[in-house]
Amino acid sequence: MGKKIIFLVLFLGHTVVYAQKLENNLKKHIKILASDSLQGRLTGTIGEEMASEYIQNQFKELNLSPLPNFNFIHNFSFTYNLNPHSNPTNTDTITGKNVVAFLDNGATNTFVIGGHYDHLGHNEYKLSRDTNSTGLIHNGADDNASGVSMVLELARNYSQNNTIEPVNFIFACFSGEELGLMGSKEISKIIKQKYPNTSLMVNFDMVGRMDSSNNLSIGGVGTSPSFASVLNKNKPKDMNTKLDSSGVGPSDHSSFYYQDIPVLFFFTGLHSDYHKPTDDTEKINLSKMGMIFSYTKSVIDSLAINPNLTFTPTKLKKETKTPSFKVTLGIFPDYIDYGDGLHIQDVIEGKIAQKNGLQKGDIITKIGNVEITDIYTYMEALSKLKKNKKYKTIYIRNGIRKTITIKL
Repeated sequence: MGKKIIFLVLFLGHTVVYAQKLENNLKKHIKILASDSLQGRLTGTIGEEMASEYIQNQFKELNLSPLPNFNFIHNFSFTYNLNPHSNPTNTDTITGKNVVAFLDNGATNTFVIGGHYDHLGHNEYKLSRDTNSTGLIHNGADDNASGVSMVLELARNYSQNNTIEPVNFIFACFSGEELGLMGSKEISKIIKQKYPNTSLMVNFDMVGRMDSSNNLSIGGVGTSPSFASVLNKNKPKDMNTKLDSSGVGPSDHSSFYYQDIPVLFFFTGLHSDYHKPTDDTEKINLSKMGMIFSYTKSVIDSLAINPNLTFTPTKLKKETKTPSFKVTLGIFPDYIDYGDGLHIQDVIEGKIAQKNGLQKGDIITKIGNVEITDIYTYMEALSKLKKNKKYKTIYIRNGIRKTITIKL
């Protein structure tokens, strides 16, 4: 009995030390990537270049290699419409940098673990949610220094664990995500061509602000029949997972889905600092990031046992351009497609939704004459609304259908 107790004490002590080291490493990465010195990591800027150098150096320190016949840094260029909502003729040609490392385990199948490291800079392209923030640094600690830190620590774990996994790993940090998934569109094609047996892409985007209910959204669950059971089997008891079947969503996993690669997208949700200068390091919940790290690693390890994962197409979201709209309700929408309406993740204090009594958890099903089934039909409805007019709005609260009239 005494030996068992001693072993348990040593095991628990090792676990605590490991968890603390992990949190310290996550904090270090986020603090550096979200520092003012990187000026918001806008694609094509000095700040983005500094971030790419930091990521490259981390890969080198882990003795990882570039993809064969490539460097760690992959340059790509694209044309960006400066104001897509008004169809202007003026555009920028931008050169971005993906940072990609390879862990060759001599396996048949390859898994990709990725996240985007670019952000909004000083709001040069007017993508901030803060209307008075042009010229201010948008550090993007959660969006998406948090996701990159997870990629780097998984790279550390798999490259330093003295174990040869039954899959190869590609660790990819994308740029150009905020401007239209531009970096992942480029590298996903290369990976599909060079590694046709790539059978999983795991994407981390905004995983640093898990709420008090420990909610974690997971997209792409329907892109392989192997996913649902593995996700549920490995889920910690105190974590609430919200599963979305679609392989398409507002982040880089979509690029890999379109290459017929099964995808999983981990996301802890929007918050009041999203796309604002206030998305800073001190608001990151490191202990809960550690929980997500352990969960996702156990999922990856389980899937690697039988890595020849079958790709399953899922219901596609509408692929039309995001409609232009001049009005908003002042809500944080849930991007998961539940099929029964637009779920409100939270409401913004003092905005139209709160003033009219809408609450977190409500499900909007109709605005004016437009039926609302998901985030895309919600945006379609907004594009048809006009200021200073009243619109009948139908929503569901606790299973009860309610109707209000909202003036915009």
